[in-house]
Amino acid sequence: MKRIATLVLMLAAVVVATAPATAHAATCKPPTYPGSGYFTSLKVTKVSCATGKSVALAFHKCRTKHGISGRCTSRVKGYSCRESRQTIATEIDGTVTCRNGSRKVVLKYQQNT
Repeated sequence: MKRIATLVLMLAAVVVATAPATAHAATCKPPTYPGSGYFTSLKVTKVSCATGKSVALAFHKCRTKHGISGRCTSRVKGYSCRESRQTIATEIDGTVTCRNGSRKVVLKYQQNT
């Protein structure tokens, strides 16, 4: 019986050792929005939540450099960002995906206009 238990443990160790690595992904608490609006979600892959928050705030600063309805066209902290947005007279709802190699930060925001 002891031999079977040892064999099962060894087999389990082999299975764990050969399992494919999964990408580190997390849903983070969004940072406080620096203006009239808020970040509604923040998700990161292969980076920490702290890095995700830093990229989100840097993107906001870049985007609002020329007014609250502005666009960010430059890299942010080494990340290339793409934004899609829905706008109405009183708000902008945006989804932003920032990538740096396999590292990714996805944030959603609502900006009151």
